Amino acid sequence: MTNSVTQIITHSFLLALAFGTQLLAPVVATRLTGVGFYKLGTSIVLTSLVLVLGVAYFMQPGLDNLSYVCFGILILSNIVTFAFHKDEKSWVMWSLYVIQICTFVLLVFHTYLATPSWIMFFFFSSLLLGISNFSMILGHYYLVVPKLSEEPLIYCLYIFWIVLFLKLMASLTVIFTTAAPFLQEGTQLGDGYTFNWLFISMRYLWGYAAPLILSFFTFKLCKLRSLQSATGVLYIVEFFVIVGELVSVYLMAKHGLAL
Repeated sequence: MTNSVTQIITHSFLLALAFGTQLLAPVVATRLTGVGFYKLGTSIVLTSLVLVLGVAYFMQPGLDNLSYVCFGILILSNIVTFAFHKDEKSWVMWSLYVIQICTFVLLVFHTYLATPSWIMFFFFSSLLLGISNFSMILGHYYLVVPKLSEEPLIYCLYIFWIVLFLKLMASLTVIFTTAAPFLQEGTQLGDGYTFNWLFISMRYLWGYAAPLILSFFTFKLCKLRSLQSATGVLYIVEFFVIVGELVSVYLMAKHGLAL
């Protein structure tokens, strides 16, 4: 029995969301936002990990001992940081953060059998999902801490643009090489000529163009300190990023196109 495309998409998406959110947790110091913001991000990581574990349990070839150990370390360490993290990050919390990231990296390499194309695709997807999700919940958190400066959110937008640019460059490399035969008229590769164009167009318009344009509106609103409006736009950015990444994982899982 082989894994369905739906299983692969769900597993990859949730694992990328968990890793990206975990990795970017230190972007904004908790002394600025309060520990509540950190706990909100940690709850997203924990929820995603539990769901990934559930999906992976029913996939082939199944979870081995190393996978169980990695999931155990990640879930347990996140429960500990959720319970004991303070506004000022202690050396114990920093140590747990390093352990979490190293464990995530080990789990990813083990899950994808050290396949370079999948690993590069996964890390770019994690970063994009992570920073868009982080920016959205940070914007929402201005309702909780209204005196928080707009600088952390602008800083997140800078990271978002860098990640989006790097992922787009990697994607365009695939478009002009591996994916080129999929777009030739009359091709029977992939889902056929029409659907190949449809899915790839959706991936670029929804997953790259829309988030990029909307992020510039967010930047302008931040400069005007219209942070509630900026947060509303970030919700839309997050939606488009998620849709774009789901289409991207579909193309990767079914056709091997890391777009």
